[in-house]
Amino acid sequence: MRINRGLLFWGLGLITAGAIALAIQQGILDRDTMAGAWRLWPLILVAIGISLIVARTPAAPLGTAVAALVVGAIVGTAIAVGPGLAIGCGSGSDPSTLADHTGSFTGDAASLDWRLNCGNLDVSMTSDSAWKASVGSTGSDQPTVTGTPAELRIQSADTNGWFTDHGRERWVVSLPTAPSYDGNVRANAGKVTMDLGGSTFTSLDLQPNAADVHLRLSDASITGFDMEMNAGSASISATSGTLLVGSIQMNAASVKLCVPSGTAMRITASGTAFSADLGGNGLTHDGDTWESPGYDASAQHRITLAVHGNAASIQLNPDGGC
Repeated sequence: MRINRGLLFWGLGLITAGAIALAIQQGILDRDTMAGAWRLWPLILVAIGISLIVARTPAAPLGTAVAALVVGAIVGTAIAVGPGLAIGCGSGSDPSTLADHTGSFTGDAASLDWRLNCGNLDVSMTSDSAWKASVGSTGSDQPTVTGTPAELRIQSADTNGWFTDHGRERWVVSLPTAPSYDGNVRANAGKVTMDLGGSTFTSLDLQPNAADVHLRLSDASITGFDMEMNAGSASISATSGTLLVGSIQMNAASVKLCVPSGTAMRITASGTAFSADLGGNGLTHDGDTWESPGYDASAQHRITLAVHGNAASIQLNPDGGC
């Protein structure tokens, strides 16, 4: 039987990468230990070189398999520890000074369009009528803040290049609770903390890559929630007064969801090399759907999520919390 070495390489490589990433996300492999191991990437060249040497010998399939395992292991490790590496991007320290920008929204609704490369984003809600954005960078170029009566845009100094192309940034933003928001937030490499207690979002589109995300949704109303996360981790905390409706797509990532006992929930969870630990909080399990007793899809306060993951995991009320 003739073995297609190309398919063998990619098949074993992808399986290994997913398995390693999932093992790190689940804590089976120590993240700190593996964070140093990924730097052995030159072994990729060694493994591929060996596979080329034995290419025309009976050991060719074995050489291909070894190369695939080495490549998959190192790539999976790099993906899984990405958030930890990303938090140290740029100069490694936050800027010492931040420039303040303020403004007001005049209507009942406002749009948020934020693009962060390398740094920290902290968001809070305020009863004041004005918004405030304090931003800075350790690089020579600074983030830009543009406010109108209906929109707040914040852009990194370089939104098109790699996060290593400029300094580390810090954004501290406070938003008035009065308007309802349509939010679009992209964050590459860094940490995002959004305390949205008491807020109303008709849509919230989050796209974190190699980032560590913390969402605090005390008594918040978030509909049209859409988070697409690659190589990262997220924690979501809700209260009995939270409304959260939407979807989560994640690759080589993990999500922790913390809610009070008795919260109305329906979570549909599916994926490849995907772990869903949703057995707590009295949920019943039917196929891919986990649901609380008496769940009402029209209830004012509930959590309704469709979750799909590849080499990923979701946990409900994990030990240690969110």
